[in-house]
Amino acid sequence: MALETERLILDIWRSDDWTRFRPIATDVEVMRYITGGVPWIDERIRSFVDRQIESYRTRGFCRWKLLRKPAGNLIGFCGVGIWRDGLEPEIGWWLARAYWGRGLATEAAAEALDDAFERVGLERVVSIAMPENRASTRIMEKLGLDFDGEFESEGVRLVRYAMDRVRYREIGRHPAGSRRSAQVS
Repeated sequence: MALETERLILDIWRSDDWTRFRPIATDVEVMRYITGGVPWIDERIRSFVDRQIESYRTRGFCRWKLLRKPAGNLIGFCGVGIWRDGLEPEIGWWLARAYWGRGLATEAAAEALDDAFERVGLERVVSIAMPENRASTRIMEKLGLDFDGEFESEGVRLVRYAMDRVRYREIGRHPAGSRRSAQVS
């Protein structure tokens, strides 16, 4: 199964995708608001991809790999996962630097959020970021998520935005402007 937007395909992962994802997970700028700029090692990248495969198999959702149309280049990920040891599903995204500032993360996140509420049937989704990461918090706001508070994890100050099923239904179609698309196989 995959999801499709005007410019992207949100697809499930395969084990060997870790090598295509490696340049993103080892880019210091991409990792700035995730690990403080520390690149992931190969073992962690493989583990991330394996967790997405398992999450989709067992929960029906994952952090989809993002493929840019028409060539199908892997440009990042976007989707719902379980953040650290949290119990609530969390939507997140990473994009390769070359694709920043084009609205692609918002487009992908709107589609992934629709899928989470519509197909998967989640009751609530959160999104977490460092407050300094204005690009991510702007996406959260564009999606219609509401500020839900600040907290600290592992010595890092974070913000949480959230949306529940009631709020999602109030909004109807995403304010981010993503067209609802058919699932592609």
